[in-house]
Formats: sequence, C-alpha cells, structure tokens
Amino acid sequence: MRVAAAPWLFRLPWFARFDGHALWNLVLLRSARPADNDELMCHVWQMQHRPLRMPLSYLATGYACNAYEAQARDAAAQAATPTSSRR
Repeated sequence: MRVAAAPWLFRLPWFARFDGHALWNLVLLRSARPADNDELMCHVWQMQHRPLRMPLSYLATGYACNAYEAQARDAAAQAATPTSSRR
C-alpha cells in the first residue's frame, strides 16, 4: 500500500470535504502531515478486505446510505470514546 499527498485532488468540489481517499493500493491525503482520521483508516481496512464490493457498493446505495460509510463513522465514534468506558 502506498500513501501520497495529493492536495490538488482535494480542491475538486466532490473531494473538498474529505481529508483522504482510499483506493485499491493507494491512499491519497490532502496533506503530507494528516491529522488522525479513524474514518479513513477504516476505509483503508475495508479496501484491503473487500476491494471490489466496497467501491461497487457506492453505485448501488450512494454515499449517505452506504453501509461502509456507516461502519467507518461507527469506528471513528468508537475510537473517540475514552478507553475507560469501552467494553
């Protein structure tokens, strides 16, 4: 897996709201020094384990109702929870 900074990509209207984008064997980041992004890390994991199903799911369900997006949001919310309250 390669990681590269691509600030030009995140100037495009669709990508402007994201800090990174996971592709099959490449992660593109807005900045060479990204902040921790648990949603992006979840998408990287998803692409490693479901390299065809994950991207094709967006064609079937779109972005807002996508199960992979929900999983990434849940992972980020769980990571933000202090460890003492996790079970």
